[in-house]
Amino acid sequence: MKRSLSPDSLSSAKSPKLFHHSPDDGGAEGNSYRLPYTLSDENLSCLPISQAREPPAIYLDPALVKVRRDRKEGYLAKAWDLLKPAIKIILDDEYKKPGVLCFNTIFRAVKRACFGDPRQVELIFDLVQHECEPHIAEVIQSLEKQSSGSDPSVFLPLVYNCWLDFKRKMMLVSDKLFHKQLSTAPQLQDQVITGILGLITDERLGKAANNTSGLLKNLMDMFRGQWPDVYKNPFLDSTSKFYAEEAELVLQRSDISHYLKYVEFPCGREKMRGALLLLCILPVTTNESLRESAPRGSRLFLEDGFKLLMDESLMDDLRRMYRLFSRVDSVDYIDRILRAYILAKGEGARQEGSLQELHTSIDKIWHQCFDVYDLLDKTIRDCFEGFGLHVLGEFSDQEQWDCMED
Repeated sequence: MKRSLSPDSLSSAKSPKLFHHSPDDGGAEGNSYRLPYTLSDENLSCLPISQAREPPAIYLDPALVKVRRDRKEGYLAKAWDLLKPAIKIILDDEYKKPGVLCFNTIFRAVKRACFGDPRQVELIFDLVQHECEPHIAEVIQSLEKQSSGSDPSVFLPLVYNCWLDFKRKMMLVSDKLFHKQLSTAPQLQDQVITGILGLITDERLGKAANNTSGLLKNLMDMFRGQWPDVYKNPFLDSTSKFYAEEAELVLQRSDISHYLKYVEFPCGREKMRGALLLLCILPVTTNESLRESAPRGSRLFLEDGFKLLMDESLMDDLRRMYRLFSRVDSVDYIDRILRAYILAKGEGARQEGSLQELHTSIDKIWHQCFDVYDLLDKTIRDCFEGFGLHVLGEFSDQEQWDCMED
């Protein structure tokens, strides 16, 4: 039904601002029409808000909702009818034949089925995974048969090539599905991990063949993003054991000065090598693997070595020690052995009347080697004041008071 409008009512309506329901609308009961509201509209002459009619409620027709749901399900079914055979063709390497697949048609069907509905996307993703699982299961079974007694240099490239082939075909589900199926074959999985760890050890020792460096990188790429405990823990345990053994060998034939230089010197490609060698001998490390594999006598080695460096004021070595311990966030350990050193030396110095000289020596080391670190400064103050020696700060007491007033 059309509404007749007088020219007067529209003459001043240059730009519509609001909409309202006109009480003059005729027609069937319940019909309403929305007209432009202007300042000259006589139908809205200062009506109180309390008398304004509420907009009609909007009801969803259940039948219409069902039609839309059925339509989406129809889109999904049509997309899957195209996608399912396409997956088989791709996995069977038949996709290279001309005219076998019409990718544009499949893409449009999947896009229409998923448009605006994340749940449809998840459904298709699950369907694709379910369709690919038998194929990957066969691949894993084939690898299990070929792995028995195989040389890692032959077997590991085979595993990588199988993963890479599946990734090229089914990129979106490849990593998750391949590792899921690999976990169902624990013996094969352990063999793969052991082989990778062997390659890492050979490379650390400088024994890696020219062709294994690229293979190791490829295998690590295969596990990138897939880092559950089944892969992470064996790697960390192997790393801890390797560097603990190296640390113990170096400790047996060197003193603290030589060990610190050995740790600082960059050797090999592993960026964390120096940090790991240092953490291996730290008795307070929070890393359980490193703590359990720490060389015997490492605690005494550090404490006795620190005493030697302090007694002889070996500034370069003390700077190196502080620098290395700072890198592994272990300055608190230096604080601990520094406190023990002062308490051990301080008692004798007090009896000999040389407490001030001892403080001067340690304060010089703090300035030149320990980066005037506040924690160590507080430890030095507390220890010497405990012996009855008044320790001045960077400024006199009066200067500190003046700074506070400013």
